Amino acid sequence: MDRYAWLPSHQQHAAYSLAHADTLIERAGRIALDHTRRDTVALDDIVVGDFVAMTLTDVALLPQAMVRLASDALNQLRSTLEHVLYVEVEHRVSVPLTSGQARGMEMPCTSSVDKLQEWATKRPRRDVDVLQPGTDLYQRIAHLQPFHRRNSQDAHPLKVLVEHTNHSKHRTPSIGATLIGALRPDRPSDDIQVTTPPDRPIKVGDVLATLPIGHVVEVSLWPKVSIQRPHTKTWHILIHELRDLESWVRRIAVPMLIAGSTDVSPLPPHLDITVGYADFRTALDTADHSPAADRLERLLGAEIAREALPGVLLLHSHGVSHDQALTAWAAALSDDEALQRHESLQGLQGHSLDAAVRTMIDEALNA
Repeated sequence: MDRYAWLPSHQQHAAYSLAHADTLIERAGRIALDHTRRDTVALDDIVVGDFVAMTLTDVALLPQAMVRLASDALNQLRSTLEHVLYVEVEHRVSVPLTSGQARGMEMPCTSSVDKLQEWATKRPRRDVDVLQPGTDLYQRIAHLQPFHRRNSQDAHPLKVLVEHTNHSKHRTPSIGATLIGALRPDRPSDDIQVTTPPDRPIKVGDVLATLPIGHVVEVSLWPKVSIQRPHTKTWHILIHELRDLESWVRRIAVPMLIAGSTDVSPLPPHLDITVGYADFRTALDTADHSPAADRLERLLGAEIAREALPGVLLLHSHGVSHDQALTAWAAALSDDEALQRHESLQGLQGHSLDAAVRTMIDEALNA
């Protein structure tokens, strides 16, 4: 059975455009991950009275390629919607569109039913029968409008996407910055007082925590590369914002515009478009169904596993004297191997954990 039977030949372009957006998201995400792994922030302990304030003394500048790739990905997602709508109208009309009608084809983003009707019945669209109220294409467009969220239109994916792309097209590239995701003591401690991270970009002079003089507490800090929504000025984790908008366009908007339903198999996000495909359907069936955000999460998980495994193994008496060998073994593991071995230890206790760790140490020493 063809899971993509809902996608007609005249709309195959959508799969290629979504694949391009996915590639851009992955590129932006990889730069963001690399950025957070380097010395993103510098801290110093500054004495204030009887306390020491953990204070930011430097914040690394964001790589500008990242925000531009994010802008490109967002614009590609919006272009996909525009192209799908245009092609669908062009396919349905009985006579070719005039130049004015062609220029008037756009995916609306409206705040009320009346505004959408005004959009459809305004020249030059009012002479395009397939767009008029009451038609199935009009209903499909209406289904995707922000006015369905009466109390949260600003958070509707179409509204967010339109605001991002209008800003990056007419004003500046996407606005990115580093915020504090979390700061936690490595071990529970009543001494340290962690400051609630500000919901804004961090800057030199920010105090992240305080503790009494003479006390030492090791902490872990997680910066988060974020993007600002132009219309609300709120900050959102970059890869989450791109993930959520990509998912909405691919899983909701494109199927609704083309098939009139979201109860279909969504198009695969990751398709290699650097090559040509003689058999489009086979290409879809063999494409990777993991979106960029999931692949990046797996990449990050593998890196965490490679860093964590030597520490776990060194706690065992059988591995305590083999620090360099265990570290080199873990570093050489592939992503899948690192994740599998790390996950295999989760939930184990007692004899089962001891046996699994001993087996893994033997594997590392014999590699």
